[in-house]
Amino acid sequence: MDQYKKWQNKAGRHRTGRVARVGAWGLALALLGLPAAWAQAPLSPAAPSPTAEKETLLWVMVHSPPTAILQGSGQGLGFVDKALLLFQAGLPELQHQVLDGNYARAAVELRNKPNVCVAAFLRLPEREAFVHYSEPYLTALPYQLVTLQRERSGRLRLALDAQGRVDLAELLQGVPPGHLPQTGWRVGVAGGRSLGQRYDQLIKSLPVGARLSVRHGNPSVSGLLRMLVDDKVDAIIAFPTELSFAARELGLPTQELRLLPLRGADAATTVHVGCSRSALGARAVEGINAVIRKQGPRIESFYREWLPTSSRANAAGPRP
Repeated sequence: MDQYKKWQNKAGRHRTGRVARVGAWGLALALLGLPAAWAQAPLSPAAPSPTAEKETLLWVMVHSPPTAILQGSGQGLGFVDKALLLFQAGLPELQHQVLDGNYARAAVELRNKPNVCVAAFLRLPEREAFVHYSEPYLTALPYQLVTLQRERSGRLRLALDAQGRVDLAELLQGVPPGHLPQTGWRVGVAGGRSLGQRYDQLIKSLPVGARLSVRHGNPSVSGLLRMLVDDKVDAIIAFPTELSFAARELGLPTQELRLLPLRGADAATTVHVGCSRSALGARAVEGINAVIRKQGPRIESFYREWLPTSSRANAAGPRP
């Protein structure tokens, strides 16, 4: 009997100690505004949150209004910004993170990481080894040569063909015999982006002294247009959509600009999502393709909203 009483007393002290600890913990929780019932809940390993188990997909976005607008009053209103939301919604099993980069960084990330996608990437043969492409999700008007309407004194006149197109190769090959070097055309392009296979090869093979100015950084087209206005270049190469946005930002009437098609350029540019050539990249592209098949016309409408009025008649129709 004595041993039984000793055991009861010991158990009572244990219960009393536990109640005291719970009471103190409950008071602490109450001071924090948390329910006291938490103090009496059995301690067990925390259940993992649903998002903790998700794989992360990194989206490299380039601030290139109005393709993607990552800052300023129009943030998130670019046509690729809107398409990106649809792509992410079509991949609910993944956690999505957006990185602000440039075209050169996008290519590096795709090469070096297995979980990267770029929401707007041109399909080129040299990229096939490290990029898994989606189906095309919009057809955009090609790059054009942009110069000022007013003629600059001493500048060589542009040589246009019968269709009013400029041959970029002739423009960049140097100065014709009998002309001073300062009369040659200086052309500005954005660094790290592709102008299409033909012109990419042309730029790589240009002789020393070719009058090509490459601008890196974001937003590149606004910077190029400023160089044009400041007489640092004589022409730039840009998409019609991004040109109209940049002109608006600089307060430059588009009527002062002259847009000319490039001879040998594609009639239109197809835009794809490019993802890492990995198992995760392939799964992402599969989900993205499902979104494109369902939402194709809607994505095309995002693009058309940003076209200058003069260019809308030349835009391709919705994707079949």
